Amino acid sequence: MVGGIGPADGGDGGDGGDGGDGGDGGALSVIHSSTVWRPIGISPAIIKPANQDWWRGDKWPPADWDDDTLTPPNTGWPNHHARRYPRRAWSSYYFGLAMLGEFAATGATTNPTWDAIPLPAYPAFGTTQFDDEINELVALIDYRPGVMTEALMQRNDLIKYWCGVLLFGAASHPYTYDLVEIAFRVAQFQVMHYKRMANQGKGRPRPSQVCPALMPPIEVPGHAAFPSGHSTESHLISLCLAEVMPDAVKTPYIGDNTDPDYANSTALTRIAQRIARNREVLGLHYPSDTRAGRALAEGTFRILMQCPTVTNEIIPEAKEEWDHNNY
Repeated sequence: MVGGIGPADGGDGGDGGDGGDGGDGGALSVIHSSTVWRPIGISPAIIKPANQDWWRGDKWPPADWDDDTLTPPNTGWPNHHARRYPRRAWSSYYFGLAMLGEFAATGATTNPTWDAIPLPAYPAFGTTQFDDEINELVALIDYRPGVMTEALMQRNDLIKYWCGVLLFGAASHPYTYDLVEIAFRVAQFQVMHYKRMANQGKGRPRPSQVCPALMPPIEVPGHAAFPSGHSTESHLISLCLAEVMPDAVKTPYIGDNTDPDYANSTALTRIAQRIARNREVLGLHYPSDTRAGRALAEGTFRILMQCPTVTNEIIPEAKEEWDHNNY
């Protein structure tokens, strides 16, 4: 159940599948819908045979019955020569998964390669920096009631938050939605690799393994802490969307606040920061996990922008969807 408090956590930010291949804003393309259901039974024939007082059942495909013999001819409609699978019939979810091979192949030739992106180190247990992180997470417990509904929705359905910044979805902006799904699946692929490799292959413990006071309000995801999956996914999605969306969502904050965090903040980056921060409030991630997730997203983005399908097909089509004459 989306937003529930069950055991699943969507792969630390994944949507746990493709929503049955349906639901706008889930993980689908234009023609996919979970409401499609086409049962075909046996209906009465259009015309009753002249020599019968009953209506025969009419199957699919229909048969041109002979009125005298009541025997159908052994013929049917001709086959259509379909030369390819329709591009827009691809579910965005599956297209995102299909792009993992191209990403890995491209990333094998970049510098750094996809599996060697440098991440900021996290503080060792018992150091002042580590204690500061734990103390910060304990202080954030007071904010859980304020973020709980939002954070629960972002467990498995965080893509909808970008769809709300400026109205778009799989039906209205299919290539933009493809780009989001590609970023999402690539980020999941990346983050799980780096989680497994952290701490000499042992993975970093979750904060609640260290500090009993944290007691997260939801079940802790079934994978290590470093780097944060939500941070990686969210920042990579925002970086990709900044390539195609209008200036309104990628222009830094224009208020009079001189705080550099706000001065460099856009609507897209702020969503990513907020989603990642909520995971800290829940006691699932250290702040250093969040920083590493952002660094991983930035390194992954540079590789993703060298993938031919993304640069030559997805991004040009997505930009066209946001052209003022089309939107």
